[in-house]
Order: sequence, then structure tokens, then C-alpha cells
Amino acid sequence: MSRAVVATLAVLLLVGSLAASPAVATSNADRLQTPDQFDTTTFRVTLYENGSATWTIEHYQPLETQNETEQFRAYASNFEDNETELYRNLVDDAEALTRVGTNETGRQMDARNFQRSAGVEPAQDRGTVQMSFLWENFAQTYDERVVVSDVFEDGFYLRSQQRMVFEHDTSMVFTAAEPEPDSLGTPQSLADSQSITYVGERSFNDNRPYVELGPPSSAQGTPTENETTVAASAGESMWQFALVLAVVALGVVAAAAWRSGAAGAVLGGNDADGGSGTESVSEPTADTAVEEPELLNDDDRVIKLLEENGGRMKQVDIVQTTDWSKSKVSMLLSDMEEEGDISKLRVGRENIISLAGEEPDAAGSPFDEE
Repeated sequence: MSRAVVATLAVLLLVGSLAASPAVATSNADRLQTPDQFDTTTFRVTLYENGSATWTIEHYQPLETQNETEQFRAYASNFEDNETELYRNLVDDAEALTRVGTNETGRQMDARNFQRSAGVEPAQDRGTVQMSFLWENFAQTYDERVVVSDVFEDGFYLRSQQRMVFEHDTSMVFTAAEPEPDSLGTPQSLADSQSITYVGERSFNDNRPYVELGPPSSAQGTPTENETTVAASAGESMWQFALVLAVVALGVVAAAAWRSGAAGAVLGGNDADGGSGTESVSEPTADTAVEEPELLNDDDRVIKLLEENGGRMKQVDIVQTTDWSKSKVSMLLSDMEEEGDISKLRVGRENIISLAGEEPDAAGSPFDEE
């Protein structure tokens, strides 16, 4: 198992425990969800030049009545005065995460400066719970660069009610963000933004999201000699492309004119009056329409895959076939198992996924004879 894979698993375990409700807050990556009593969750990551980052997890609950507001005030007071299970899970998972990260990445990590708060925001009619800690050496550091990537080796998955916000408290600027963020602190300018935001539902590929900080000159500096040469070459290529496009367009117009009979009229041909020399084009009928493929949701797609493979598949094969991230597939299968649609059997280091009623009879691998 690679160093980054273990670190990534730890990230998912941490976020899963932070987002889980007190009744189900466990170190289970399949529980990456917002607690039932809350409406949305924001994962806010504030980056520093030394590679450390403050992780802040914010849960929001809408408050529609005065009674709900008073109840949340009581909940907030208890949350701040006592170490609730939700907060204890944060501390335990963060400390475990940094221990694993130290061993597997070679960067000395530590979790400290734990803080918590809760309260009512009257202006927005909602209650808020915040938990945070400082994650030392969270990101990779190079000469005048800070890069977030290796902790997301297996990708990342945000549910529909979640957001991930990257901020920084440095003299640097954002120089790269992949994939393209859903919003920037300063629209149309990555370098001028103090924050970038990704909004769920969204599934990231391996090593994504990728966020990079660098000196302002790397984002706004003058072109180098090599960059100028490349730009000139690109301009010449664009001119050549435009010429080819114009020739193709003229050919299309000429062909259309000939087929319509206009060319025949100019040349004195027999097709000028739209006679037999002009081919007619019939309108498509309902019988010739191409039927759209059936649109399947994620659950139905997994079930169809299992049916096409004799009722059982390895989880890794589902990941490869669907091209979804490992974390998304893991969470989706766990939800389907809870609903009774499928079952999961751990065999060695693999999960065997079966349709209901197609489970293996023995504990050995059902694929040993294949």
C-alpha cells in the first residue's frame, strides 16, 4: 500500500467522523455525511506557508421558529461547556490521522490547538457548530510553493449538502486549482482570490482536488523568452487553422449550393427547376427515430452491472467499470447495503459485492474457480 493511500484513507476517516451525527460518529469512511439535524456542512481548510493548515468543520441548522432557536441555544451551551461525543471523536480521529500520516508520508505531522464553538446566527436564522484543529505539515512544501494533493490519492467525494473551501493566510497567491473551482473569492481572478470553493455533489479523481500556492510573480509575472516563443508559435498555428477552416467552409457552401440546384441554375444544368436531378430528403418519421438509451441512477447502474456479471463482482471491478472514485463507490455500496439491495463480503483485502440472494455459500472467495 502506497504512503499516500494510507494518508488518504485517514483523511476520509477524519472527515467521516466530523460529519457524522453523535449517534453514528465512527471511524468509517463510508459515513461521509452531514448529521441529520443539520442542513449543510462546510469543510474549511486554511493553508499556511509552512505547509500546516487549520481544518474547520462547520455544521449549519436552519431555525424556523422561536422554540427551535431556544432549543439550539441550549444545545450550543452544552456543546461549549462539555466535551461531547462529537468533539471527542474529532480529537481522537485527528490524532490518529497525524500518526498515520507521519509514518506513511515521511512528514512529521501533529494535531493540536483543538477548538470548538456553537451559537445562533439571528441574521441568517440558523444555528452553527464549529470544530477546528491545526494539522501540522498537512501540505507539501517546495521552494516558494505549497501544494495540496497527496492526501487525496484516491480522490474525494462531496455530498450534495457539503462544500469544501480552501483559504490561505500567507504572502502567496493561488497559482493553480484543479479541477476548476465552483467559485472564487474574487471572480475571474484566481491569483486575487483569498478563497476557492468546491460545491457538492461532486466526485474528484485521484490526487484531486489539487491546490497550489506560489509567489505573486508566478501568477502575474512577465513572459519569459521561451513563453514568448511558444505564444508566437501558437499564433501562427491559429492563423493556419483559420485558413484551413475557411477552405473547408467554402467547400461546404459549394456542396450545399450544388445539391440545392443553385449551381445548376448558374451553369445551365437541368436541375435548376428542382427536377429529377435533385435528390429529395425525407423527414425522419417516428419509426426511424433513434431510441434514447435508458437513463439509470447510480444504484440502478450498480445493480445492472451485478446482473450482467452473474450477481457478484469485486468492488475494485465496479470502480474500474464505472470510472467513479473509490470513495464514492464505497459510500454508495454502503448505502445500498443498508437498504438491503446488495451485500458485502470481505475476502482477504477485497470486498465481494453480491445482489440480494446471490451471496456466496462459503467464506472463501467466490471467484477462486474462475
